[in-house]
Amino acid sequence: MRGFGAFTAKEMLETRKTWRLWVLPGVLVFLGLTTPIMAAVTPAILRATAERQPGVVIHFPTPTAMDSYVQFMGNLAQLALLVVIITGAAAVAGERRSGTAVLVLTKPLSRAAFVWAKVVANLAILVIATAIGAALCIVVTIVLFDTAHIGAFVESVALWLVLASMFVCLMVFLSAALDRQAAAAGAGLAVYAAFFAMTGFPLLRDASPAGLLASNDALLKGRDAALAQPVFATILLAVVFLLAAAWAFRRKEL
Repeated sequence: MRGFGAFTAKEMLETRKTWRLWVLPGVLVFLGLTTPIMAAVTPAILRATAERQPGVVIHFPTPTAMDSYVQFMGNLAQLALLVVIITGAAAVAGERRSGTAVLVLTKPLSRAAFVWAKVVANLAILVIATAIGAALCIVVTIVLFDTAHIGAFVESVALWLVLASMFVCLMVFLSAALDRQAAAAGAGLAVYAAFFAMTGFPLLRDASPAGLLASNDALLKGRDAALAQPVFATILLAVVFLLAAAWAFRRKEL
């Protein structure tokens, strides 16, 4: 793959100087800082609201570290994945629209290297941002609650990273295959919705990435979950999307 190393370095440098540095990392840092706080204060807010209604008595359990981590995982499965999908739609389509792709491909850079450098750069952002967000969540949770469940939380976040990495590969493929960024984003959201719908069908769920969506906080809560097949299917699909992205971009007219 001609030019892969140089173009990957260029992508990483560009990431530090553009909006991409702030979107997904910004969301994950915000979630890491605010989720434990919301877990701590939400029962008090609801209790105060209930007390304003005469005759209404509602008992709220005391919030714990588990509540903080469960809410963070829920935010990862919903908000963070949507950000991955929407920002990933611009990976290749945005470069084609701006004319940057034509410019860089006049250099000694293969189309496969162009696409796979995009994947590596986006995965690097994802992993670093997730690590920072999860670390902040742990620190704030320890300050507000205690040190319980940290190991299970880290394992849950690692499983989510497998799922999110597949979506990165999917979005690079869609961005390479489709002409418009909006179309790639819409297709990515449709795939996300399909996986979410599959969580209600055990046969489909347990043999697909839908199993990771359904079991997003299973390790954290200590539930038994069949994760081997969903993890294998997710990794396999990520590889397929990665290869398909290079194939689709080679056939695309710039």
